[in-house]
Formats: sequence, C-alpha cells, structure tokens
Amino acid sequence: MQPLHHIAWHLPDALDFQDLRLSLADRFAYKHETDRKRVCRWYDTFDWRLYRSNYILTREGQDWILRDLAGKKIDMLRGSRKIYRFSQEFPESSLRDRLAPILSVRALIELGRADIHRERLYILNGDKKTVAQIELKKIVSQDGERQSAIIHLREIRGYSTWMKKVQKYLLDLNIREKATVADVLLFIAEGSGRHPLDYSSKYDVPLDPGMTALDAALRIYRHLLTAIRKNEQGVIDDIDSEFLHDLRVAVRRTRSALTLLKGVLDPAIEQRFKKEFKYIGAITGPVRDLDVYLLSRDSYSQYLPGRLRRGLDIFFDDLAGRRRREQRKMVRAMQGTRYRNILDEWESILAPDAETAAGRNGNIPIGELAGKIIHKRFRRLLRDGKKIHVDTPDEELHRLRIECKKLRYSLEFFSSLYEPKQMRQFIRQLKMLQDNLGDFNDLSVQQNMLADLLSHVSPGTVKSRELAAALGGLMTGLFLRHRDVRTRFENTFAHFSRKKNLALYHALFGR
Repeated sequence: MQPLHHIAWHLPDALDFQDLRLSLADRFAYKHETDRKRVCRWYDTFDWRLYRSNYILTREGQDWILRDLAGKKIDMLRGSRKIYRFSQEFPESSLRDRLAPILSVRALIELGRADIHRERLYILNGDKKTVAQIELKKIVSQDGERQSAIIHLREIRGYSTWMKKVQKYLLDLNIREKATVADVLLFIAEGSGRHPLDYSSKYDVPLDPGMTALDAALRIYRHLLTAIRKNEQGVIDDIDSEFLHDLRVAVRRTRSALTLLKGVLDPAIEQRFKKEFKYIGAITGPVRDLDVYLLSRDSYSQYLPGRLRRGLDIFFDDLAGRRRREQRKMVRAMQGTRYRNILDEWESILAPDAETAAGRNGNIPIGELAGKIIHKRFRRLLRDGKKIHVDTPDEELHRLRIECKKLRYSLEFFSSLYEPKQMRQFIRQLKMLQDNLGDFNDLSVQQNMLADLLSHVSPGTVKSRELAAALGGLMTGLFLRHRDVRTRFENTFAHFSRKKNLALYHALFGR
C-alpha cells in the first residue's frame, strides 16, 4: 500500500471537508482517519536561500522536514525539540549536510506558523483494500483570521485506474485549481508581510541610457536606501552577520556613487551626505571587523598544530566579548538621533515628489556620463597597476584595491546600459583581480591586529603564554599566506590587462 504519484488542489470556498466527505460517500467506500492538530513552522533565511535552491523547510511537531517546491520530501530530522538557527547547530545528520552549503553563515528565520488539521480518506475497493488515498489539509493562521484548504490525491501502487476514477470525480466537483507547497509558503509569509524572493543582496537597478543622470542617480540611491532600511532591524536584533554586511555594502555603494556621480546632485547635498554616510560606516565598522575574524575561526585553526589551539580559543573568546560590547555601542548609535536624521533626510531628498535640484552634470544623459566614468576608472586602474613591481610598498597595492573597487561599483551601477553577457564576463575578470587585492589587504590588517594584540599580552600566566604562542603561530601562518597572495599579484594583473580582456572592454564600451 505504497503511495506513488500525487496531485494537490485548493479546495473551493464553497466546498468544506464535511461536504466533500458526504459527496465521496455517494460514490466510494472509504475509511476515515483524523490526525490531531499540529503546529507547523516555516523557515528560510532572510534572503530566501532555501527557496532559491528549490527547497522549503518546515518544523512539524518535533520533526524538521525538507521538501522541494514540488512537495517531494527530500530529508527529515526526527524528534528534535530544539529550534536551530544555524546549520552547524543541527546534530550530525544528512539534513545538516544538505543545509550547510546553502545557508552558509545565514540564520534560519521563522517565516510564520499555522495550525494544521489533517483528515485522511482511504478509498476501498470491493475487497476492502486501499486503492487510493485522499488527504484533506486545513491550514489556519496563528491568529485564526486566515485559512487555506488543500486536498491531496495519492496513487497506490498497482491501482492507477482507481487514481484516475477518483481524480475524475473530484474534477466533476469543480476542484480544479492546482496547489503546491510554494502556494502554502506564500500564504504563510503573507502574515509577516513577506513574499518569496522579496529580498536579495544582489544589486539590480535597470537604467535607460536616455534618462538624465539625475533620474538615474535618484533611482540608484533609492535602491541602496531600501537595502539599508531592510537590513536595519536584523542588525539591531543581531540575527546573523550578513545583515550588517549587506547594510554596510549599501552604505559603501552610496558613498561611492556620491563620488563617481559627482556634480549630479547639488554639491552641498553631495558633500554633506558623503560625511554622513562615512559616519554610518564608522559606527558599523568595528562590529563588522570582529565578525570577519570570528567567521575565520575554522580557517585560523588550520594554521596551528593541535597543541596551540587552546590559546586560539582564548583569543576568540576575547573577540566574542569585544564584539558584544561593540554591538551594544553600535545599536545605541543606530537608535540615536543623528543616524535616524541622516536616513530620514536622505529619504526626503530622494522622494519622487521632492523636485531635487540637479548639479552641473544632472541633465546629462546617463548613457553618456556612465561611459566617461567607467573609462576614467579603467584607465586609472591600468595606469596604477602597471606601476606595481616586486619592491612596491604594500600601501600602493592597498590604493590599487580602492581603484579596483571604484571600477567594480561603476560597472555594477551602469551594467543595465550594456550587453549583459559581456558585462558579466568583464566583471568576472575584474573580480579575480579584486579578490587578490582584497585578500592581500585583509591579511595585512589581520597581521597588524594580531601584532598589536600580542604586544599587550601580559607575561607570566599559563593562559597568557598559551595565547602568545597561538598568536605567534597564527601570525606566521598569515605571513606565509600574505606572501603567497602578493607573489600572485603580477600574474593576476597581467591576466586582467591582457589583450583579450582589453578587446572585451572596447567591445563593451567602444573606447
């Protein structure tokens, strides 16, 4: 009696469970079974990583169940009372192994919950054997104000003819609208004001080459402000590190746009908000810096032999304590008057009815201005990159990293103005160079931080000796990694500036 294929429909409003049972009784013999009410919770990350991977995760009673969007059960973890937020918190299981690469550092968020009422009707033939199965499922929101009813018809092996008979009968009752688990998720998410794929960290602002630079800039700034607003509460509640990361990326992009699109807005507005968004970057920076270290814990451990790792535990415990203190300071600043005024006043400037004054470049078509901006940034990157040699001070590579980032932001801001496939290819080439320079900078900062920390370790105690030994070993590992990244710069830059890539650049931008 193994169910095979199944079909699901939404139950019409005019037909309730009792009416359906009575109607089926006129045509089929069946056994009736009612489950006790169960509470079901639906989970995903803030940016819908499971949904994007074709999965839906629920917790029904004590069971965690992973299904695909077609409703097929993919995996299950039985009998766990605990609510897990991160993949690593799940006990060792195939479910954890599936979730880990998808969730990465993101936390699971409860999208909503509902009471599930189930009834099963087992259709019987003349020999009293089950030949088809009908499940009636009523989903009632926690406030009791909304509900959805779904009917599932499941085939039993060897009785496909009965499946067709029951299906025809149900269709004759005007049960026609197909249902999916994605429909149920949409119903649940509505209760919290969400809907699938309503947030992504990906930058995507369509522009028209004929629109004015002012209109394009306002569209870009509004998109970035929305990203900041959407991530604020997650930062304050400290749900996971990506909320702060995405907020800071939106702030950095805003600061970069104010520089790259110089003269598009009134100069006084540009100057003021460059300073204001720099302030937001400053108040959020310390926590993000500590997040980067804490997220590197596993990779740091690989630099050390086992006997030195106790000192590393001391180091990370200290970082976690510092982060808690910095988080409280950051939240106070974000809830303070200055932060709120910055965003509120920026929002009023960007409002569609604000009639924001244009600067000297505001009325230039964005297609024309974008080409000038990209060409300027690209030429400067090539010029400065060609000056780098084996004896160049680290500071010059850090400056080149900033130039690389400015070009990357320019390409992202204006990507919709150019051929998509070629633009993606060119950005991929730039990203390889940016990653090399970014790793070099990160390793420089980390070594300096560890050296400073080591200089303040008080000698004498076992704990301090363990910490000093771990920090020394870690600095050695980071130094070797730093040197390796540095030796690869010349080849990475040569790859970026090779003739094939220059030809791609000219094909894209006509310069």
